[in-house]
Amino acid sequence: MHTRIKEIDYLRAISAIAVISIHVTASYVETSVMAFAWNQVARFAVPMFILLSGLSLALSDRGSIGKREFFKRRYNKILLPYLIWSILYFIYAQRYNLGSAEPWVLLTTLGKHMVKGTAYVHLYFLVIICQLYLIYPFLKSLLRTKTNWTLTVSFISTLVMHMAIYLHANQLIVLPSIKVPYVILFPVWVFYFVLGMFVAMRFNEISAFVGKLTLWQTFVPWFASLIVLVVDSKWTDTFASSTKPSTLLYTVVSALFMYRLSTSMTDWPRKVLHSVCWFSTHSFFIYLIHPLIISELFHFKGLRVGDSGLVMLFILTIVCSCVLAYMSSRFKFVHLFGGVFIRQKQRKEIDIAVDYPN
Repeated sequence: MHTRIKEIDYLRAISAIAVISIHVTASYVETSVMAFAWNQVARFAVPMFILLSGLSLALSDRGSIGKREFFKRRYNKILLPYLIWSILYFIYAQRYNLGSAEPWVLLTTLGKHMVKGTAYVHLYFLVIICQLYLIYPFLKSLLRTKTNWTLTVSFISTLVMHMAIYLHANQLIVLPSIKVPYVILFPVWVFYFVLGMFVAMRFNEISAFVGKLTLWQTFVPWFASLIVLVVDSKWTDTFASSTKPSTLLYTVVSALFMYRLSTSMTDWPRKVLHSVCWFSTHSFFIYLIHPLIISELFHFKGLRVGDSGLVMLFILTIVCSCVLAYMSSRFKFVHLFGGVFIRQKQRKEIDIAVDYPN
């Protein structure tokens, strides 16, 4: 088990908040300038989580277990929660049709959603992670023996796929139908995962390099890349997409800036850092449950009006997600839902060896 690195916890917590931000602002983007800007700032979220998955996986992998045990452990943490939440979200989405629809039609539809990762808006991420875990041993071997080649090929793969999806969205090309969304295919995301693995391999070296940079030196390129993303999103009407070249640039620069930012967080009050680490520990469960909370909160009319409603919806989503994560952590079976069981004597400890989402 690797030593827990607090900066990764901070990055994971920031990324989880960014995911929630994207989903909260989604309904306001076209009517609110603040929502649009907020949504774009948070666009690093999903790619960053994939990068952190590769990073955490490589840091924790010391080659002490066989491939069979490796896959068993990893897929138990991902596949079971995915299946359970897909069923729950499917039932929730179809709750008004369950009494009238034919059972075999419902089962067939559910099966298709599980393959595509479309049972609800956020579940496609787990389909991507399952694919990346499957090829992880192969990527690890390549990265160790052909580092530059692996980084280059994975980058080209992700860039080409991002460009193809982007051009298709702008009706400049027509991608052939493959019966599943292009965004769930691992080549679209593989560079982020490989980059995370590479950072793990050279963690001390890269960490020392970033530590020599001032926060301002990383903020300026981050802000510049954000401007590129915002202009691109506005001009091409692709503000809802995280698969385009400008997002690729923004995510990589954001990783640099936010890691440097996380190193400066060590001077924050202890209670604040404790809360951040707690949020990071439970971020997988929070990721899985927060869209349900947003959907239910959205029934309240006051939360659908103006920027004040947007901010209140965001705050309530965070609070409700954390409360449910805390309550669920008392039950041993919570791992089936992507949660973390914490024994009573552990509740005052921060250093719980849990990574998101591996």
